[in-house]
Amino acid sequence: MTRTTYTCDGCGARLDNEKDLRKLDGTKRPQWQCRICQTTVPSVVAERLSHQKQNAQEQR
Repeated sequence: MTRTTYTCDGCGARLDNEKDLRKLDGTKRPQWQCRICQTTVPSVVAERLSHQKQNAQEQR
């Protein structure tokens, strides 16, 4: 399985795991933001990123 990455629309940072995101609770679905600039990240992408481990090695 390939790793998901996302380039933030606000600051151009490469997001590839949950530590790069900020989760906002209080709604039916959580909203996700870039941790650096607080630009909203699409929830579909953010959910994929949130399930990836930080320094995961590819399986052989």
